[in-house]
Amino acid sequence: MSAVEEAKKAMEDYFAAFNAQDEEAIRNHFHFPFSWIINTRVRPVATAADFESPVKTLVETEGWHHSVFDYIEAVQVWDNKVHFKLAYSRYKADGTKYVTHEALWVVTKVNGRWGICLISLNIPKTGS
Repeated sequence: MSAVEEAKKAMEDYFAAFNAQDEEAIRNHFHFPFSWIINTRVRPVATAADFESPVKTLVETEGWHHSVFDYIEAVQVWDNKVHFKLAYSRYKADGTKYVTHEALWVVTKVNGRWGICLISLNIPKTGS
């Protein structure tokens, strides 16, 4: 498998864990330190113990049920690091798509394992 295929599989496996709401498996798909860049705010996460999955909040505040990648495009590729431009959509239990986010993810291979080390996205403010 190529670096792109391996890194993409790590992302797909992460989404499977995320959709299963398996907190331990979710953490296992990251390399720490990990960073979120949401809008202009950088949120570094030093260790797996410091990681707070957004799953519970999404369920409670948005009625989230699952997420699906709309597209994944490798934009920079090295043997042990791939930058992906992508979009994913969130769905409610009845299958209604309610939001799509474009993002940049950086996936790295460390000690033989592919994991996500950076997720950057922009979430437009809603409401008044």
